[in-house]
Amino acid sequence: MPIKLGLIGKTNTGKTTFFNSATLSSEEISSYPFTTKSPVSGIANAISLCVHPEFKIQDNPNNSKCVDGWRYIPIELIDLPGLIKDAWKGKGLGNQFLSIAAQSDALLHVVDASGGIDSTGKITEVGTGDPISDFADIEEELIMWYHKILEGNREKVSKLVNSGSELIDAVTDLYRGIGVNKFHVKESLVATGLDEKN
Repeated sequence: MPIKLGLIGKTNTGKTTFFNSATLSSEEISSYPFTTKSPVSGIANAISLCVHPEFKIQDNPNNSKCVDGWRYIPIELIDLPGLIKDAWKGKGLGNQFLSIAAQSDALLHVVDASGGIDSTGKITEVGTGDPISDFADIEEELIMWYHKILEGNREKVSKLVNSGSELIDAVTDLYRGIGVNKFHVKESLVATGLDEKN
């Protein structure tokens, strides 16, 4: 099964352009916000030199293919609808697709470095947008999405802890379906000072 990469970022940053180029797809690209309305997946390939010539061995890959000494490693790319600031509050298309993104092995954050996108994701004069703020806005959306999941299940977590479960186990169970494991939860609890020792 190929590695999954979710493409996240504000609307109109070039996620679908990158997706189409990498997967040889032809998904719609336009200059209006939220052209991509639902997630789309496709297969791209990472290309690397094959090591079999150097080691003088017969190559028999089971997760990729070798062509003329080059290894083609499949990667599933998921093009997600764009986010905007306060999507977690329901702005734009909201953050309803983040559960799909969270099932990826990694997220690739696409940013328009030219500054040609305003804070709402509309195309504007190059240099008037703020790519650093755009990046921070999407990171904040991810944080608020995780926070909203916890807040919506606070009672459930409390009941589990009160019935004898460890806090780390109760929180891990809550996020397990979106790729979060016990290590991630422990690190977060320690970083926020909410670890079980407090």
